[in-house]
Amino acid sequence: MIQQKSQELTNQYTGEMITLTDQQKEAMQSIQGLMTTISVIIGIVSVGVAWAAKSFAFHMSSRILGGTDVSISSTIHVIAYTYIPFIFKGLLDVFRGLTYSPPPYEEFVRQVENPDILLDFVRDHNIFFLWALVLMVIAVREQYTLSTGRAFVAVAVPYALYFLLGFLMSSVGSQVAGGI
Repeated sequence: MIQQKSQELTNQYTGEMITLTDQQKEAMQSIQGLMTTISVIIGIVSVGVAWAAKSFAFHMSSRILGGTDVSISSTIHVIAYTYIPFIFKGLLDVFRGLTYSPPPYEEFVRQVENPDILLDFVRDHNIFFLWALVLMVIAVREQYTLSTGRAFVAVAVPYALYFLLGFLMSSVGSQVAGGI
């Protein structure tokens, strides 16, 4: 919803940065709906992939830390319950989308050219994310009969690696985009 509400500003910004013919503008606008649909499908699929990858990472780290031998399928089922807070995060995102009003054009350009990475991180990782992390630690602790400290390490290490990889990818991406 936020993307749709700020689409006019994006089009204006793109129009100032790149000279497009009317035919190219029409083609770009017509493909945006398709791209949104593809993004939603990829997002849904990536949730399942992330769920399985997260369960595998927790399973491996818990086993390395001396947890009991349980099947990966049971870990996948237990980790499913840690997704409950994300339902509330989704509701919050819908509320933010409904109440969003686009900023003035100058502020929009400043945000596009100088993104606030920390603010974006906080928006994506709010209290519901912390709630899910606590549930993950509890789930890993109970599933593998680990101490709370070891369960925390079993959850925190894969997440730390995930955040580090994401940060490196965004840094490389901004360097590549900045060089264009």
